Amino acid sequence: MHKEVTSAAARLDQFLSRNGVASDERVTVISDDAGEFGKTVEGSQLARGRILDWFHIAMKFRAAERSVFGSKMIDSMERESVESEIIHAKWLVWHGKGSKALERIKAPDSRLLARDGYEFNTLWWNLNNASSYLKKNARTLVNYGARHRKGLPISSSIAESAVHQVVSYRMAKKRQMRWTDEGAHCMAQVRVAVLNGEFSPVASRRSRLPPRIAAHACGQHRPARTGQGAEQTA
Repeated sequence: MHKEVTSAAARLDQFLSRNGVASDERVTVISDDAGEFGKTVEGSQLARGRILDWFHIAMKFRAAERSVFGSKMIDSMERESVESEIIHAKWLVWHGKGSKALERIKAPDSRLLARDGYEFNTLWWNLNNASSYLKKNARTLVNYGARHRKGLPISSSIAESAVHQVVSYRMAKKRQMRWTDEGAHCMAQVRVAVLNGEFSPVASRRSRLPPRIAAHACGQHRPARTGQGAEQTA
């Protein structure tokens, strides 16, 4: 598709149109820190805007919470205080108060940075990471609690799980594989068929291979013919 339409925004609109979105309808895009994809959404005629995915927000806060207990820089009483600040900041983001959440995150951060060596601590890195993430994506934060109560989606986790099952399982960097556009497309079709229970590898191979090889693939070995030019099997 990307060879037929040069603009990323146009490709997005084409994809949405092919999947039933009418020209007078608008869709909301939920994604992680999208980078260039954000510009694609802004240039789209069918996308009304982008919402920062709650799943990734929760992951940032979870990492900060875990690092509190692993920190040797603070005692148990102060550890509870820092954890409380993190949980409250997450609550504020959930209720659409991103700016106040940033203030709560920076409170323990600035207090603990005065200590020697704290800048090298995992806790500082995770607090700073969560703060930078929210600040960078401030325009895409919404009242997640209100959307959730209305039954509206707040996370892309379902879609990302599907991508992992269909694409990443075979094409992730750790697999050290390279794919052409056509090969990647064909592999995705096979993966979807396998996950849907619509694909039988043995039957598919038999339909494409010569009879003798297909029979071998299914365990149906035929004895070789004897005579000139053929090997005799015992």
